[in-house]
Amino acid sequence: MIPISNNLVFTPENINNSSEASISIVLRNQEFLTSKASEILIFEEEDLRWSEMEFQHKQFLGYLDNKPCFLAELTSDSKITDETMLTPLRALLGRLPDTLFTICSRSLQLSDWKKQNKYCGLCGSEMSLHKTERAMSCNCNGSLIYPRISPCIIVLVTDGDNLLLAHNKNFPGDFYSTLAGFIEAGESAESAIHREIFEEVKVKVTNIQYHGSQSWPFPSQLMLGYHAEYLEGDIQPDGVEIDKAEWFHYQELPQVPTGNISISGQLIESYVKKLGG
Repeated sequence: MIPISNNLVFTPENINNSSEASISIVLRNQEFLTSKASEILIFEEEDLRWSEMEFQHKQFLGYLDNKPCFLAELTSDSKITDETMLTPLRALLGRLPDTLFTICSRSLQLSDWKKQNKYCGLCGSEMSLHKTERAMSCNCNGSLIYPRISPCIIVLVTDGDNLLLAHNKNFPGDFYSTLAGFIEAGESAESAIHREIFEEVKVKVTNIQYHGSQSWPFPSQLMLGYHAEYLEGDIQPDGVEIDKAEWFHYQELPQVPTGNISISGQLIESYVKKLGG
């Protein structure tokens, strides 16, 4: 096993050009193999070879501390040891070092991409991984299917000391977050911000400022985070996704995401810090 630390360095790559012995993280049905303490396990090549686990395929992820790092996917009925368990990534949010979250995020997205593109959309034949590119290929016309991500905007709307936060119908209790939505085909991120905010709460904004981004593998989003200032409009939740939306003073916030878990938490924390909170 590879010891876990906060100093691990991961470099995403598509093709393994190293002759060094590889290491792997293990996945089964979108859940990671962890210790009973919910710690991600990283296996040496020898560990996997002598284990009784059954694997269906492996995908190269990149280099972890210069060692080739793979995703090894178990068969659906493969046994695991009594000292381990399977844990979904959502249950590990806020508990993983950033490097491990990046590796797990990449693993989930590549696993999902491979499953969704098992068969060619033109001829129906089974596709295979391309030998020199991160792509699924078919012999029928030489077309390649690359991994795709879905860009989304996520926005903290503010008005002086107040933050506009919303409660999604799927959120528990009094949990609130920032507004978010997918960028439509042919749409810029800025246009998506104006459209999504107005669709969800009937508010118009101005002075849009980019904050940062986050890979969000549920299933394959790239979250683009922004700050925006309130311009006009009375809050009217759409009743479809958003059932409640309110202004909150920065010193009297409801339960919100934390910055070590999601970019929505980072947006909130950065604005509160700016106000001296």
